[in-house]
Amino acid sequence: MTPGPRDRDLGADTTEANKLCNKADARIWALGHSIPVHQRPQVLAVRSTLANYGASGLAHVDCAKVRRLKK
Repeated sequence: MTPGPRDRDLGADTTEANKLCNKADARIWALGHSIPVHQRPQVLAVRSTLANYGASGLAHVDCAKVRRLKK
């Protein structure tokens, strides 16, 4: 049976792979590593003729109450 790419010895390649992983990890942490654990205020842009719709926070939007304003 002919040895395939998975059968070769990767001992020498792991050092380079570890260096690249550490470099990628450092770049990821430099970009931003925070995971928000609380809800942030929402900012929504809607038309001025729309009523009862906006940032809901922790509440659900009741679509039955969303209407257009009368002229």
